[in-house]
Amino acid sequence: MRRLPSLIALRFFEETARHMSFNKAAHALCVTQGAVSRQIRILEDALGAKLFERDHKGVRLTPAGQRLLPCVSEAFDTLERGTRQITTAAGRKRLVLALPPTFASQWFSSRLGLLATALPDVELSIRTTPGEDCHCVIRFGRDAQPEGHSERLMIERHTLVGAPKLASEPLDALLEHLPALHVLHNDARLNLWPDWLASAGKPTRYAENGIEFSTLDQAIRAARRGTGLAVVDYNMIVEELSDGSLVRMSDVEVIGPYGYWLDIPPRHATLEYVQAFAAWLREEAMKLA
Repeated sequence: MRRLPSLIALRFFEETARHMSFNKAAHALCVTQGAVSRQIRILEDALGAKLFERDHKGVRLTPAGQRLLPCVSEAFDTLERGTRQITTAAGRKRLVLALPPTFASQWFSSRLGLLATALPDVELSIRTTPGEDCHCVIRFGRDAQPEGHSERLMIERHTLVGAPKLASEPLDALLEHLPALHVLHNDARLNLWPDWLASAGKPTRYAENGIEFSTLDQAIRAARRGTGLAVVDYNMIVEELSDGSLVRMSDVEVIGPYGYWLDIPPRHATLEYVQAFAAWLREEAMKLA
């Protein structure tokens, strides 16, 4: 049995070494700089050696990193040649996905480059409404579906966020005067605000002066502009927190009960490229765990 470090971490190492920049590597990989840093730390811990030096002059490889880089690049080149031979012979497959709008815009779209690299023979068709021809459905909810393959990819981690300009002001004063930005699901407010206020030990009246939005994406945009405060799933705002367009207003975090589920109809569950997509999706979701 082969004893190898994470292939994801090795891929992130190669891209960082190629650019000699964590920022540029994150852009090329369609992830945040924090995600790149985490994967490099995972690899360094697995190897027991530091791979990069960072100082005011920039990023450079350590002697261990210099020894590792040509081996990793050669291995990925070999893998790429092999997979291209297979996919060229087999032809491209069409994968039809149904995604919730916010999941598609806030989480999935930034990872399309990674998906194209992982599944080069797959042609995507992305919908926001499930149909009979959908191979996979990403669904927002609490429970698994009774039929077919149904697994939870990630559970929501609710945190209070607002525009950076508000960070220096007293939290209770902000909660008293700014609107609470609410998200609707099936035409009813999700219980995000009451649950968060209860966990934070804050009065329920703070949620009464509110504005309702039909999607989480709309609430996120309003919060970025300073319209009000929002209780938002951390998984959907990693990029905004990383680039500083949103900041956490409190350390209080509420887990669940809702999350995002992957549902695969029985007639599609055994297709090889559907299984490959599901495996890729699990790996990406685990990076935020």
